[in-house]
Amino acid sequence: MGTRNAALLYVALTLLLTWPLGVSPASTMLTMGPDGDLFVWTLAWDAHAFIHQPLSMFDANIYHPLRHTLAFSENLIGSAFVSAPVQWLTGNPVLGLNLVALLSCILCGLGAFVLARRVGIGPAGAALAGIVFAFSPARFFRIGQLHLTVVQWVPFALASLHAYLDAGRRRDLWLAGGFFSLQALSSGHGAVFLLLAMGGLVTFRALCGESLAPVRRLRDLGVPGALLLLPLVLVFLPYRAVQEEVGLRRSLENWAVTPESFFASPSHLQAFVLSFLPDAHVLETASAFLFPGYLPLLLAAVALAWPRPAAAPGPAPPGGVAWKRAALLFEIATVSLLAVAVTLTIVGATKVRLGSMVLFSSRSAWRPWLLFIVVAALRAALAARVPFDIGVRLRRGVENVRRWRAARRGDPVTFYGLLTALSVWLSIGPPLGVWPLVYWLPGMNFIRVPSRFIILAVLGLAVLTGAGFDRLTARLAPRSRFVLASVIAALLVGEFAAFPLATVPYRVDTPLAERWLASRPAPFAVAEVPLPDPLNAGAFERRQTTYMLHSMAHWQKTVHGYSGFRAPLHENLYLQLRNFPDEASLRDLSRFGVGYVVVHTDLYPPGEWPQVASRIERFGAWLRLEHVAGAGRVYSLRPLAQQ
Repeated sequence: MGTRNAALLYVALTLLLTWPLGVSPASTMLTMGPDGDLFVWTLAWDAHAFIHQPLSMFDANIYHPLRHTLAFSENLIGSAFVSAPVQWLTGNPVLGLNLVALLSCILCGLGAFVLARRVGIGPAGAALAGIVFAFSPARFFRIGQLHLTVVQWVPFALASLHAYLDAGRRRDLWLAGGFFSLQALSSGHGAVFLLLAMGGLVTFRALCGESLAPVRRLRDLGVPGALLLLPLVLVFLPYRAVQEEVGLRRSLENWAVTPESFFASPSHLQAFVLSFLPDAHVLETASAFLFPGYLPLLLAAVALAWPRPAAAPGPAPPGGVAWKRAALLFEIATVSLLAVAVTLTIVGATKVRLGSMVLFSSRSAWRPWLLFIVVAALRAALAARVPFDIGVRLRRGVENVRRWRAARRGDPVTFYGLLTALSVWLSIGPPLGVWPLVYWLPGMNFIRVPSRFIILAVLGLAVLTGAGFDRLTARLAPRSRFVLASVIAALLVGEFAAFPLATVPYRVDTPLAERWLASRPAPFAVAEVPLPDPLNAGAFERRQTTYMLHSMAHWQKTVHGYSGFRAPLHENLYLQLRNFPDEASLRDLSRFGVGYVVVHTDLYPPGEWPQVASRIERFGAWLRLEHVAGAGRVYSLRPLAQQ
């Protein structure tokens, strides 16, 4: 299967597995709540900023008067390269967002296919790898979380890095750098995943005997590579500024997911399987869908357990393999017992714990010394069959290690098996989770929920799936291999299927009041009321994103905003706006430089609007009614100096 046919396959599967979203992308969205509104606004802001303020696009119109407010969450600039032309041509931000999400599935599949082919996996196995990465539930059902689904440039960048390390062509290094920048612009999460994978690959190759040659790598990168990586610096600077100015940092609060999450998937097959375990309550207690699928796990196990093609045998060790292995075990045990005995002799009674569990306890050293003598005597008894020829055996051991490292350097199973294991380890919670020990590392604190590393694990699992298929079918004829690959592909699609996806009708409706504001002389700042109680997080956040969508009519500054972080300055303002209008809320709005307040009378609870209208009349010195349109009333707010 060629690249073009693979792309057509992933297009067809995307339309099938995303049904009905794939056939109505202009008017429906997945049910995502405030996050969906945020993604629509972000892509729309990027499209606006590309034309009107490309050099200051991080100074978005939300959270006025703070700066760099686009950096309060994912900027999605890389995805806006796709969505912006769609929005300019159609004026439909929903269509732009959905096309980005659908395209990510196609490109994830194609990227995994290219990566698998690059590391030596056959066309059929590579096609299966693409299906796994594109549609495995642990990644595919992030499709509503745009910043997590657009990780398509990760496999392309890794494939380019593999090509550079294998052949040393500068062009491949430049491609790797370009794909890295695209990924960083599309998703900060994806950039962290890619940084971990690329750093791991270089480290792995170095441990396998490949020279790091940093000077040559920098020379190969050159000016073209530096220019391709320049967007990383331009994106990093506003995020760094936000961290310093408003303290935007991730914490360890609620970092772990429930163990049931690793068995949870919304696919029809997994729901059927879990129906036989009603007492497990997996789907009810899961906090994320992290189960990658049975077939990928099975084929990955085949890749890890199936014997590699036999290498040329080296010289047989004297004494036979069985005796040699027995002697080696006795030698390891002898050295270990000697170390334990000496340690206990020096430090005395010792007890080693893991939490409340005692792993090892000893009151005296005589038992380890006795065991040491017994094991050393047994090793000495084997001297006739396996002599103590330490020098020869060390040289042979070094040579065996060298051959093993050279063989593993080009073996995708070893590296991607390790990458999968590391990603899963980062994803799991206590007591085995390692996240509290590493989240402070550069880039890691960008990740709010470490279970998202499962996306990188799925990529590793995809490569292992392709390798497992190749090893399983190595002796089959090409036609038989194609038939078996088709069957496995159909089984994968059946296992991953969860269509029809839950979609809802969605469009951005701009109230008439905001459209009128678009005709007013700019610049100005806007506030909108009413606001729900901030303690009612769901309703409060949805109202904030609704007001952000309203601002798309004029793109002037608004005090409203939504992200995973609430600035203390705005926390206090939102509490004051609950009592609008009163002297405190009006003074804060004036201090923020707000010029207009839009009052949505239809959003007040029944019976409350007349009381608010009465208070507005009492503050006539502050507020002047400028425009009435439907349920929206626009008031101008006089500056504090004019009160």
